[in-house]
Amino acid sequence: MPYVYKRRFLDTQYGVSKDGDIFMICDSPIVVDTSGDITIKDRVFKGSEDLWELLTRKEFNPEVIKKDDLKLYKKYRR
Repeated sequence: MPYVYKRRFLDTQYGVSKDGDIFMICDSPIVVDTSGDITIKDRVFKGSEDLWELLTRKEFNPEVIKKDDLKLYKKYRR
C-alpha cells in the first residue's frame, strides 16, 4: 500500500486524516479496531479492502469496489 505514504494519492478532503493522536474523517473522530473495522459516530463499518480503498484513495480502483459499498460511501460522504 505505497499510496498511504504518498500524500498525492490520499483523499485529503473526505479521507482519513490525523489530528494529534486522533484519526478523523472530516470533523468526525474514528476508531479503527484490531481487525480493521471502523467506528464513526457510534456506527461500525466492517473493514475491507474496498472500504479502505474508498477512505484513503483520491482516485480509487473501481475493480475492487463493490456496488453496495460505493452506494453506502456516497450516502455518508454528503
